[in-house]
Amino acid sequence: MRGEMYVKDLEDGNTVTIVLAVHKKYGVRDYRANKEGKFFVIEAGDKTGNVLIKYWGRDPEKTEKLYGEIAEGDVIEVHGTYRSDTTPYISVDADYGYIIKVENYDRSRFLPVLDSLDDVMKKIMHYVEKVEEPHLSKLLDLFFSSHRFLDEFREAPGAASGAYAYIGGLAEHTLNVTRVCENLAEVYGLNVDFLITAALLHDIGRIGSYEVDTTIRPNNRARLLGHTVISYNMVEEKIREIIDFPADMRDQLLHAIIAHHSPIVDNVPQRIRTREAYVLFYADMLDLSLKEFNVEGEEEWTYSKRMGREIYLG
Repeated sequence: MRGEMYVKDLEDGNTVTIVLAVHKKYGVRDYRANKEGKFFVIEAGDKTGNVLIKYWGRDPEKTEKLYGEIAEGDVIEVHGTYRSDTTPYISVDADYGYIIKVENYDRSRFLPVLDSLDDVMKKIMHYVEKVEEPHLSKLLDLFFSSHRFLDEFREAPGAASGAYAYIGGLAEHTLNVTRVCENLAEVYGLNVDFLITAALLHDIGRIGSYEVDTTIRPNNRARLLGHTVISYNMVEEKIREIIDFPADMRDQLLHAIIAHHSPIVDNVPQRIRTREAYVLFYADMLDLSLKEFNVEGEEEWTYSKRMGREIYLG
């Protein structure tokens, strides 16, 4: 069974042997009441989903040693009993089950890749070529004519977890936001070229913001600055290469990028001040929110951390 079972295949009550990548560690704790021993909880998963692992050890020293040997990003083989609780988990009793590290593995087991990535990239390039305003067209060309940038953009995830946390996630999210911005610009009589450009560039700071191996983790730069600031800096740097780029257009474009999370995030550098920035914000929020409903499975309801409520999947 080793390497053949995925999280999506787990069934309540079954004894399972499964290979997973460690996403998060929650610490070692003592057993409750009068029972001796220690336990720990870690979160792990593969490309089909995540699951908690609860390890129960009678020998405190051995339990702490095992916990210390496991690091985020490690690949482990787990043998235990799967419980389909409110929060599903695999229970590992040290007397009957085990957790061991795996050295040789296929990374594709853990990182999902967007199936339609080639088509998504073609559509993004169509939007790049569609922009006619010369300064905005030149700005996009400085990014999307670079083979290195295109490769990094194509491979970038759109998040470390949740919606768009897969290879190609950034490209898919960018395309969706661009489509929405184009349509809203036409509905409200706004500058279509401007909004297409803002949408294509609003999240490029996510490129190089993640450590991608068996898991997707934000790196120190992304944790300290945030992707909006990194996006702002990348765009502002390219604008400086265009000698006659209009100052007002520069300021409004950078404003839209730096403020595109401002109504829902407190620690942003600037609040939204323009119509275009509002359109970009709502296009971004709409796409991320609707993505929450794309959950595979037979359940009609699920809890959305992003929305802070249960949502109906139908």
